[in-house]
Amino acid sequence: MSKSKNILKEWAHLDFPSKNIQGKEDLIRFIRLSMKDGKLQKAYKNIEKTFSLMKLDSRWPEGVSTLDFFEEVVNLASPMVIVRSVRVKGVGFQVPGTITSHKSRGIGLRWLLEGARRNSFNKTSFKEGLSRELFDTYYKTGYAYNKRLELHKLAEENRPFSHYRWWHKVKGKREMEKSQKKIS
Repeated sequence: MSKSKNILKEWAHLDFPSKNIQGKEDLIRFIRLSMKDGKLQKAYKNIEKTFSLMKLDSRWPEGVSTLDFFEEVVNLASPMVIVRSVRVKGVGFQVPGTITSHKSRGIGLRWLLEGARRNSFNKTSFKEGLSRELFDTYYKTGYAYNKRLELHKLAEENRPFSHYRWWHKVKGKREMEKSQKKIS
């Protein structure tokens, strides 16, 4: 395990005490995604200051810890399905399919950061834009939440093409070797 990963886990454990393991993992991943030019400490301070600003806001829900709030926001931003392009006989189809929870949470975190950058475009800091995006997503109006709804709507519209979903059924290398040995 790298030195920076240990440092980040120590910081998250000290500054965000909680038994919520998934929330801490998501927070560490979120800090890494928000990092620019390898400046981990600056990214961590930005996230830490964002949460301290948010706790002072009147919209902060009563009796909710920081990690529980963040976990709820990530759950609201993460999609349940994904749409992939599949080409069949020269025609492209948007095929809905399931998605792993790890990948889903990663997409949700990226959408949260994208929404924060959109909110902090005009003479406001990234911290303010991020806090606005997190609050908006918590109250189901943010960019990430709307993006999730659009993706689910697209998947629902393309449900008739779900029988083209064969990409997850591709055999692994070992299974291919076993089947070839049986044939010969």
